[in-house]
Amino acid sequence: MDGYSISAVPPLRSPVVIVAFGGWSDTGTVTTDVVAHLSRAFDATQWLTVDPEDYYVFSEMRPAVKLDESGTRVIEWPRNTGFWARFPHAEHDLVLVSGVEPNLHWRTFSSQLTEALASTSPSLICTLVARPATTPHTRPIPVTGSAADPDLARRYGLGRSLYQGPTGIIGVLHDMLRQKDVSLISLAAGVPHYLNTDENPPATIALLKALEPVLGFEVPLGALELESKRFLERVEEASRADDQIMNYVRSLEESYSEVAPEGEPPLPSADDVVRDVEDFLRGDKED
Repeated sequence: MDGYSISAVPPLRSPVVIVAFGGWSDTGTVTTDVVAHLSRAFDATQWLTVDPEDYYVFSEMRPAVKLDESGTRVIEWPRNTGFWARFPHAEHDLVLVSGVEPNLHWRTFSSQLTEALASTSPSLICTLVARPATTPHTRPIPVTGSAADPDLARRYGLGRSLYQGPTGIIGVLHDMLRQKDVSLISLAAGVPHYLNTDENPPATIALLKALEPVLGFEVPLGALELESKRFLERVEEASRADDQIMNYVRSLEESYSEVAPEGEPPLPSADDVVRDVEDFLRGDKED
């Protein structure tokens, strides 16, 4: 049992590997949107797929029914995929992995993925995280990073993660990758916790920008810039329409600081604000 289907990857030049998983560590689908954007922007080639049968409880991680271009109903199962892209004029090639945090057999899943990533001879593996934070949408999205290796920390201006507590599939993967003696870092975006939305383009852009020193080249943003502008306009409209939301955002602005999401103090109670913003954005999307 492993479910991994891996195609041959041509020799790559000291590739940088970017890994993101939807679920517990992916607020607003920010990290998986980053990988999807990189894959599209650089016309990456697929090399890895994982059969979901052995890794998901489908009553918890339900497949989705959608209509294809011909109007036929099709089932979309939880997906884990890998891509690669070459960059002749850059120092590193690129390997991408994106998926959905599995329900079952985490050790098997992580062990197989660790072997697959190690086979590409990576120069560096970077995992991505997006967590709720006391960040107002009117301020830059904070992106922090960590590395266990002091040299890597100095090179990229990162800190050392002191987090202790429940972990997700990325934490398990980190543990197995360290046993392979792979150079490993993590980048984390602090997403405004009161914006419980299906996407957050400003946070996606913030992570992409933070990745550029790691990748060694600029990432074209394309339509993301316009999507980010429209997203913030909708949130601003919601803020102006409700004094409670406006006052809450102002209180966050007063205490705003760029700190690691894992080091955040307990979030203030904002259930009413969250509901108001969700209702507004949901209504805007339906319109």
